[in-house]
Amino acid sequence: MLKELALISALAGAVPQPVAPPKSALPFIDDDYAKALAEARTRQVPIFVEAWAPW
Repeated sequence: MLKELALISALAGAVPQPVAPPKSALPFIDDDYAKALAEARTRQVPIFVEAWAPW
């Protein structure tokens, strides 16, 4: 029983904890490409454009 508790304790410490996104992450900007592009250029980070269609 003691070995099982030690194993459970060891495994519990090995579980990855959730990581908060970095504060410097570019915020999601909806329907304003010019604003998103300007923000990305100011911060010198890449821009990700998500596009989709219902068809």
